[in-house]
Amino acid sequence: MTMKEKLGFVFGMLGSVAVIAWVIEGRGPWGLALGLLLSALFLLWCGYMIRRARMVLVTAGFFILLSGVFSSYANWLPQVEGPVPPPDPPRGARPEEMSLDRLAEQGERLIFGNVGTLAGQGKGQCPLCHAFSEGVISERAPSLVGISTRAAKRLNDPRYLHPDSVQTESFSGSGRATTAEEYIAESHVCPSCFVAAGYGTKGTNDHESPMAEVHKPPIGLSIDELIAVDTFLFYREGGDVPPVSEIRAAYEKFIPPSERQERTDVGSSTIIAEPTVALASDTLQEIIAKLGCPVCHKIPSTTATVGVIGPLLIEKTNAPKRIASREYQGRVKAGKAHASTPKEYVMESIVNPSAFIVPGFAQASNPEVSPMPRDFGKRLTYNALDKLAEFLLSLDEAAAIGAGMLPAQQTPSGDHENRRQAVPPG
Repeated sequence: MTMKEKLGFVFGMLGSVAVIAWVIEGRGPWGLALGLLLSALFLLWCGYMIRRARMVLVTAGFFILLSGVFSSYANWLPQVEGPVPPPDPPRGARPEEMSLDRLAEQGERLIFGNVGTLAGQGKGQCPLCHAFSEGVISERAPSLVGISTRAAKRLNDPRYLHPDSVQTESFSGSGRATTAEEYIAESHVCPSCFVAAGYGTKGTNDHESPMAEVHKPPIGLSIDELIAVDTFLFYREGGDVPPVSEIRAAYEKFIPPSERQERTDVGSSTIIAEPTVALASDTLQEIIAKLGCPVCHKIPSTTATVGVIGPLLIEKTNAPKRIASREYQGRVKAGKAHASTPKEYVMESIVNPSAFIVPGFAQASNPEVSPMPRDFGKRLTYNALDKLAEFLLSLDEAAAIGAGMLPAQQTPSGDHENRRQAVPPG
């Protein structure tokens, strides 16, 4: 290569680099694509000029040329940019500040503890009794499929228009529901104001509901949380969702100020994401509350005073009799139950409730499967389970009579009498 050729090669290389840098800088994807094409041509030219490195330079130039061609083609295609999702509401956001789909999602978390499964147990404990899917039999409480349209029809039910239940108003002067949303709100906070046929506490002729008042302990949902739940119930049906102001007014109509829970962090994306694990260091009241026992059971000397769906828990009296019963021994022979002591029976009934279902509490549609949640083995430690079992085994008939859960003039003997005091609906 002569001196003239060398100088031309150097100036050509510097000029090419400058042009490529100018093309790429600040000109977006098209500038990058064009820069790749020019870089490929530059390498091919260098390969032609430098014979010793021709193979390497030409090969590199060829592959960069292909990259430039594909990049140019990709930028030639129409570009589609997806919408930016709205930011999550700040922690502590009120329902009025949240988007409709976000508020419905939080309602779903409160019901199921998760989103997208329609299964599980959230703070509201609704799936313990209600069905949320077509074809699922709901024996303990009405199915909530289609509740947004069925609620309006309930207002014209003769039994609603002329109530004969044990309670006809949420509180004195509250009045009755006049809209579908008010009916749902009233059903949550005053379940005995109207009892759907066939779902009342057994023995009351549908005059009293076994459902807990969800704005009070043990569930204790705030008005903001109830707004999220109701939004989900309407939203999932695909119909018109009442405005937040209307739902709030409905609950304020039926919940007196003295019974309203403190405002809850409904805007949190982690609300009720996972069940809380009960620990041995927790008090007995905390363990019982974390497991949600008061929703279904009455337990003397605790705050569990309203549950009538499950048996009265006086295991010092009940556990020995159940182990000795023919029904339980039949389950043992079948390999379904395995307890041989009262304590083993109590622990088994908590972590494996389908091992033995107390007569009178089985589901008619599926008598082999207990309606009690089956995940308690994951929701409390062994030491917490041991602590709870020891406590339940300390409770007997006298404790129930002292707590007003059994009449003093009637001393129960076995499960039959317990069922007369605490029986499931339907």
